[in-house]
Amino acid sequence: MSEEYQTVERNREEGSIGIGAMIVFIALILVAAVASTIIIKTAEELQQNAESTSDDTRKEISGKVNIIQIIVNGSSGNDIDSLIVTAKIASGSTDVQVQDIEWVVVCGGANGFGLVTGNLGTTDPAGGQPLAADSESVNADRLDGSDYLATAELTAGTTFKFDINLDQYTDTVPGGPLEQYRQQRG
Repeated sequence: MSEEYQTVERNREEGSIGIGAMIVFIALILVAAVASTIIIKTAEELQQNAESTSDDTRKEISGKVNIIQIIVNGSSGNDIDSLIVTAKIASGSTDVQVQDIEWVVVCGGANGFGLVTGNLGTTDPAGGQPLAADSESVNADRLDGSDYLATAELTAGTTFKFDINLDQYTDTVPGGPLEQYRQQRG
């Protein structure tokens, strides 16, 4: 074989090797692009899940009220007339208005269930409309006994007390507050 032919043949082989290497290089770039797209998409989904979990957690703990003590007042036998509840706005909670705090007590016995609901910003033990902003709330008191306004803001760490009258406001009537409560809660 002539030297010129060998040179041409070697150039062809080198060209074929170069084209093969270029095809492999392009394939690697495509694989890397697909992999990076998958990684970016996964990272975005993880971030969205983390934000959603963070929002849910913040909602759960931001307005939390811890019960410190409940004193039971009874008149006779097994009857409970009222409860005096001492509570505290949890550490790390955002400020909570008195009128935004609601409570539910469900009592059960041989004769059925009774329900008492209330809102600390109202005088209505059945959870009626909150009082006017400048009214005092008989349901939320400072520890010294003075009343909070319905729109007063309770900050994290604030301890307060309120009364729950169980004697007069139990409900076993069809369509009454207990049934409405059960329907709302599913």
